[in-house]
Amino acid sequence: MATVIDVARRAQVSPGTVSRLLNGDPTLRVREQTRQRVLAAAKELDYSPNVAARTLRMSRSGTLGLAVHDASNPVYTEIIAGAQDEATRAGYALMLADVDALAQGGAIFRRMISSGSIDGLLLQRAGTETDDFVSKLTARRVPMVVLNDHTEGQLGSVGVDDYAASALATKHLLDLGHRAVGYLGLDGDLPRAERRRSGWEDTLRAAGIATDPRMIVEGGHTAQTGYDGMSTMLDLPRRPTAVFAANVLAAVGALSACRDRGIRVPEDISVVGLHDFPLAEHLSPRLSVVKLPLFQMGARAVQVLLEQFDDGVTHHETITEPPPVMVLRESTAPPRP
Repeated sequence: MATVIDVARRAQVSPGTVSRLLNGDPTLRVREQTRQRVLAAAKELDYSPNVAARTLRMSRSGTLGLAVHDASNPVYTEIIAGAQDEATRAGYALMLADVDALAQGGAIFRRMISSGSIDGLLLQRAGTETDDFVSKLTARRVPMVVLNDHTEGQLGSVGVDDYAASALATKHLLDLGHRAVGYLGLDGDLPRAERRRSGWEDTLRAAGIATDPRMIVEGGHTAQTGYDGMSTMLDLPRRPTAVFAANVLAAVGALSACRDRGIRVPEDISVVGLHDFPLAEHLSPRLSVVKLPLFQMGARAVQVLLEQFDDGVTHHETITEPPPVMVLRESTAPPRP
């Protein structure tokens, strides 16, 4: 008997698209040519939608969960907006939660998952033990997709091109003439942390510049950790002429550390952050950043989660369109002679 995966393979589309189309999902947007190709493939393979599965879908709560660390983080604004937009379009409500709060209220969270209060969960990880708790508890009961990162195996994932973004920021500094480029890295054991560091390191190496281990300092993902990391960087016997911060809030803290030390940005040192947010335009100096497609990532994560409802297949995707772009403001300039 043919399966939805067989039809998808024949029609050259995702299993989720096949399932949603054949089940009459009114929110699905596909070209007429694609629709006809799917219908033809289903007919050729004599495929019939699973009525029992359709009944199960109709009994869902109609609510998706989105769990993040520190909901006040401005970087999450676009991710949440994209996820909210797509969830609403698909007829679902989106419930926002804090990862640490879910872990602390373990019994409540277990009851919420086991009772079917949410149909699936999007998780923005930070590389902490609470991430592991929420992941293990959720994955056994409802579909889950990891946001802004990459996984393998049972957990689906949708991320952005961290490597390309890091390389773009580093190349910008090199093009300005900087050769001593420091790196304020992420904290936590996460694949995206390694990719961002690799983008910085490989770009320097391609320019014939050996990376100095002293120029690699943990900057974390908050303004305070960025401040602390930049303070360490500024205490080096030979401090960098430019710094790439792998998190935009860490870059904000780096600007504050420079100001408190009387070090001018960008006259004495240039600073670039990864990710954009509205207040970056209103800092002094205005912060140069690499902007990534966070809205699109949030929207696609919801789509991937819904596709898992239909086909049970774990998807892993990287959003490459639109590509990372350099947003030039005032925090970077050529090094002083």
